[in-house]
Amino acid sequence: MKTYTIVAAGLLLASVSASGQPNQKAVLHGTGSYAVTPAYNEAYVQKAVKTYATLLNSDNDGVVASAIAHLALIKIDMPDVELDGVRAKIADLVESGRTPAIRYKAYLASIVFQTPEMFRGGSKVGSTVSDTFFREIASRAQTSLLGQNLR
Repeated sequence: MKTYTIVAAGLLLASVSASGQPNQKAVLHGTGSYAVTPAYNEAYVQKAVKTYATLLNSDNDGVVASAIAHLALIKIDMPDVELDGVRAKIADLVESGRTPAIRYKAYLASIVFQTPEMFRGGSKVGSTVSDTFFREIASRAQTSLLGQNLR
């Protein structure tokens, strides 16, 4: 298991360095934390998506959760990018993820894939910590979906 995690991390690093570093700008969030928002090119995105999609099959729940979060972030940043294969894998995780936590995180990501515009901007979306990211996605989804019923 430890070897697989190291290999997965190596694949991720290799994919990022192999396709070149994207331009980056730091964004200050309301909490005082910084997040890096890369300006992706298409080759970089496709390589990253392929790597994250592979990591969805990991036996390590942390690796799977991180891959789900990164794929959702890509969809938020670039809603027009075709991610149908990844969307199908996320849907499979919603139904048959190994743990309730993975199924829930996959469900939240599926909401992002359906309506990425609902999650653009804001204080914490874009966080590099997947648990913080998923809490923010859940909060925004709840606020938006419950707010629609009040109109």
